[in-house]
Amino acid sequence: MNTEDIKKQADDILAGGKEKAAAFLEDGGKMDQLLEQVEEKLETVPKAGVYLAEVPRMIALLKDYIQKDYTEVPKSTLIMIVAALLYLVNPKDIIPDKYIGVGLIDDAAVVAACIALTKKELDAYDAWKEAKA
Repeated sequence: MNTEDIKKQADDILAGGKEKAAAFLEDGGKMDQLLEQVEEKLETVPKAGVYLAEVPRMIALLKDYIQKDYTEVPKSTLIMIVAALLYLVNPKDIIPDKYIGVGLIDDAAVVAACIALTKKELDAYDAWKEAKA
């Protein structure tokens, strides 16, 4: 499986996960649990890579949205981010995480696809955080 195949599957996963992501976004308890799972998974990754390193920024945006501190973000962006995070913690990956060294390639591809689709909104969030500081 080459990089283009993985990227295509990542795009398909994000598109297919929107309904589940929307349900998580409406349930604060589920969202808290998801964000904790993602943070725990990132702690186990010795080198998160450039795309997985963006996950904490995605988590921060979701937390600020849930706390109603930052609400200037389209719901479609929130759903896309939640879908990517759900995939990240899903043990049934395209390439299982147990394959050290390559097991996070699909996770990174899904996160990269999400970042590409939500970059404008993530950058706006960063600008908001800077202005607030």
